[in-house]
Amino acid sequence: MSERYKTSFRGYLIDHHSPDPPIVTLTKLNIEAYERFYVEANINHLMVYCKDHWGNTYYDSKVGRRHPGLKEDWVARLKPILTKHRIEFNAYYSIEYDNEACTTHPEWRTLKADGTPLTCALETAPWKVACYETNYRGYLLEQLEEIVEGYQPDSLFLDIFGKSLCYCKVCRENFERDYGFPLPETEKGLVEHNNEVVESLNNSAKKMLEEILNLVKGIDPDIKVTFNFAALYNKDIRDQLDYQFTEPWAGNWLSAAYSRDTAVGQHPQLGPGDVSEVYNYQPESIYELAAAQIVAQGCRVFMFSGSQHPDGTLEHEEARRIGKAYQEVEKYESYLTNRQLIADIGIIQSDASAGILGEGSVPASAIARVRASNGHKEALLGAMKMCDYVNYTWQIVPEQTLDLKVMSHYKLLIVPELYCISALLAEALRKYVSQGGTVIIDGKSGLYNNAGQKLKHYVLEDLVGCRYINENTFYDKSDWGSYLDLVEEKLWHCIPDTFPPVGPTRQLVEQQQGKVLARFMNPATELTSKKWVNWWCPPPSIKTDEPAIIENEIGKGKVLFCAFDFFKLENKGFKLAKEMFKGMVGHFITTPSIKLLTPYPNSISFVAYERQADKQLILHVVSNIPEKTQGDCPIISPGVLEISKLKWQIMDASCAYPLEETLAIEDHQDSVTIQLPDIRIHQVIIINFDGRE
Repeated sequence: MSERYKTSFRGYLIDHHSPDPPIVTLTKLNIEAYERFYVEANINHLMVYCKDHWGNTYYDSKVGRRHPGLKEDWVARLKPILTKHRIEFNAYYSIEYDNEACTTHPEWRTLKADGTPLTCALETAPWKVACYETNYRGYLLEQLEEIVEGYQPDSLFLDIFGKSLCYCKVCRENFERDYGFPLPETEKGLVEHNNEVVESLNNSAKKMLEEILNLVKGIDPDIKVTFNFAALYNKDIRDQLDYQFTEPWAGNWLSAAYSRDTAVGQHPQLGPGDVSEVYNYQPESIYELAAAQIVAQGCRVFMFSGSQHPDGTLEHEEARRIGKAYQEVEKYESYLTNRQLIADIGIIQSDASAGILGEGSVPASAIARVRASNGHKEALLGAMKMCDYVNYTWQIVPEQTLDLKVMSHYKLLIVPELYCISALLAEALRKYVSQGGTVIIDGKSGLYNNAGQKLKHYVLEDLVGCRYINENTFYDKSDWGSYLDLVEEKLWHCIPDTFPPVGPTRQLVEQQQGKVLARFMNPATELTSKKWVNWWCPPPSIKTDEPAIIENEIGKGKVLFCAFDFFKLENKGFKLAKEMFKGMVGHFITTPSIKLLTPYPNSISFVAYERQADKQLILHVVSNIPEKTQGDCPIISPGVLEISKLKWQIMDASCAYPLEETLAIEDHQDSVTIQLPDIRIHQVIIINFDGRE
């Protein structure tokens, strides 16, 4: 039984989707050179190509075609090396991209509505896309059977998973059978029936995954299975996996946090492809920082790059750089397991809200579709950025895992553009607030059902303290469609004396309860080529009585409602949004469990865990400066930790990495503070406690 996936923190793939000779000859493949590369790279997880996007296999397949440049079964040669060095053997298999199968069997290709074949949209990689509702399904299953039965990998990685939109005969028939009308072909039809089309494609992918899992686990019940971008799929799909693998979609730090929180207990893995550009290398500090960001946020590190030359020789400079970064990871690996995240703030994530009100029609590509954004995803990202900026502890909380018991762990819950709010979630939020919880809600949260149909009133109208009237789009041609007239000075102490701009649209609401903390101001005019011609948006001019931000007290708790898309602002260049959030959080969380007071909130991040068995707090502090300066690593003071005495009885503190050092503790009435040592990239802080609340 292989459990290596739980602790293989140092992963790598020699990324080589290889065309046939004479382009890629593989004439100088050398197993000893590969072994030297693995040792120098200091890896304990290797993804091994079994079938690439070209459809070439790297083992002796009776079903497909081995790469013509190979003179032997390369997977069979590699496996003993991995066993010798106790490296996890992760078998790579490309699902939808398969040039060989699509060329040999054109009837297996994914078709566009006009009957022409679909290809990957990247100019440098126009891979042919196979449809597994055709006989390609049997072909890929036979190959997976060969791989698992013949080579016994520890784990299986499925790339280009999902179901691309296909208009082949089988896909058309399946859709019409399930929904009673033809598969839409036009942009208008795809927009109108977005939910049905996406549901159909997701169901197809789920059935394919179930069939793959039944097959490979029937051969080896202990094999661990994942697919690419797993964290971005709906929970009912990702929960079928043994662990999640995802390429970053919001930078390494935030993407790793998202993967960690949507895969609790699943040992997630994050694999950035932009750390290394072989032949055009980034500074070594970028490798070290990427690894630190990923493991600090609770994921296993994985890197991949094109380090194999066309003749099969290797770029050993890449191994040296990866190895240097992984030597650092190895120094603090003992602190990466058996720990629980500490979070005062919970950011609610919703599959239902992420699946509606997207822009445009259904993307044909399965990968493009799962990576596509919408209002909820944008607001979620903005909330993550804001929480990271204020340096309180936080995490993503999938909606399906939320009940009153889970909610009670958080001092503050964020509802970021949660378009559809179920009756169960709404009731749990009401109880949470009435018992003393605090919630920040923004934009159109609770204004739609799960089909994307607009409701007449907010589902949480009683909590937000106002009644929805309509959406004000009069100034929506301007990026700054409204301004805020802040009327509660205490909450906005971080904001200069000005009128902060907000986005193009806003919600017109009628206040019913609570107090108004800000009202909307109109621009001097709407933005037209005749009324306003200038380098900037029309400035604030006309005060209104329209509530923009309302604070409502319910029972023992509070709700702050923003009648505009507050959390999206951070992604769109609204510089004062995070300062507004800083004031909000400071107002509502008066005794944070742990907080970092830093003079560099845009550059220093931290995350905290508790290891209860050892009565330890484990904190990672990271300087993100190298990724902002093309690798520069100035040594700076990261700031001061503030830890609540109401939660832990702190005994002592030390820096465990990069240098061991005892840290002084300063005692205060309700907290202790610890001055952190100077930082270059990453430090691990250990705090021992004796008892907790």
